[in-house]
Amino acid sequence: MKKLLITLLAVSGLAFADGHGNHSDTNDVYYSYYSLTANNPSAVVAAMDKFAASDCFEKQKAAVTLVSELFNGKSPRTHTFVVTYNNAKEMNESFAINSSCPEYAEFLTALAGASKPTEEWLAKSLFEGGDWTKDTVFQTFEINVRNEDAYLAAYKEFTEAMTEKGQIPGSYGVERVIAGEGFSHFAFIGASNLEQLMAFNALLTMKNPDFKKFQTKIQKNRKVVRRIIVMPIKAWN
Repeated sequence: MKKLLITLLAVSGLAFADGHGNHSDTNDVYYSYYSLTANNPSAVVAAMDKFAASDCFEKQKAAVTLVSELFNGKSPRTHTFVVTYNNAKEMNESFAINSSCPEYAEFLTALAGASKPTEEWLAKSLFEGGDWTKDTVFQTFEINVRNEDAYLAAYKEFTEAMTEKGQIPGSYGVERVIAGEGFSHFAFIGASNLEQLMAFNALLTMKNPDFKKFQTKIQKNRKVVRRIIVMPIKAWN
């Protein structure tokens, strides 16, 4: 299993594949998100611990992270599982293994006794930058985008300008939602702590020329659905 060191966005949860620390817009990474309302969080972790110790989990190349949703508006979800696949082939193989795995069925049964599912979606990484291994908190922006290419161009220009000035606290990126509802994309920003994340948020005003330029370019192309802050709890690989 590939090692996952966080952590997912996202969006809503976040997890990232190998190759951290560099800009990347040519990867084939996919993330599946499974959100839930946990009535017994420790039992949720215990259920995943047990499944992670099984042979069928060890056969997979996917990685799993559980994040706690600190702030997410009116959403009932309290936690999100994020599963990272380095490519579509690995995703296909993981689903095939789980479909015939009795331990996976046991995991789902245990999970149902400790939580209630709220929503799920599949996303593809479009662009990532920064070193996510240093991040312990993430903010995600669930958005609807009309013109993906135009949004990505403006996003890259904005993040590059902020990075050059040392104003990006951690990792960042954009994902496209392939299956799900409510939003078409989401962007994320990571930081080593909440203080750094809040300092970054303070820069997202029209007084910041880089942000003003970004907002001017995307204001008719992007609509923010929800802003979320999450913290990784545990990762399995």
